[in-house]
Amino acid sequence: MKARSAKNKGNRFEKYLVELLRGSVDKNTHQTSASGSGLDKNDIRIPSMNIEIEAKNQKTIHFIDWWEQGKSQNTAGNTTVLAIRNPKKPEFEEIIIVMDIGDWIELLKGNAGKVEVINNKDYDLKYKVRRLKEAANEVLKKLE
Repeated sequence: MKARSAKNKGNRFEKYLVELLRGSVDKNTHQTSASGSGLDKNDIRIPSMNIEIEAKNQKTIHFIDWWEQGKSQNTAGNTTVLAIRNPKKPEFEEIIIVMDIGDWIELLKGNAGKVEVINNKDYDLKYKVRRLKEAANEVLKKLE
């Protein structure tokens, strides 16, 4: 598949998920603009629940790599969710959601509670959070 059509395929899946989640979970669900280039690196955000979704619409499944990607790109304090389209079914007929068991248990218990949403337009705060995350990663590497 050519790179452009692969991007279109991924974008189509993201748009589908956003519309589905807007209609059933949070009307403010949105695709992160230019995902991967700013502070929001995952593909979709559900603001009311502080959930970030890494969406994958690929023929070959690389589950662990995708999960690690989603976790590493997650903004501090948000829950990582991986959404995978089943490539053996017609497009969007079956979507598999993967999340950490602790987050899943909290979701089941209904302990989402009130959350503070960071305004995506606050670039100074984004920069400070990114630097904090990088500093924490450096410390963790030294401790390993």
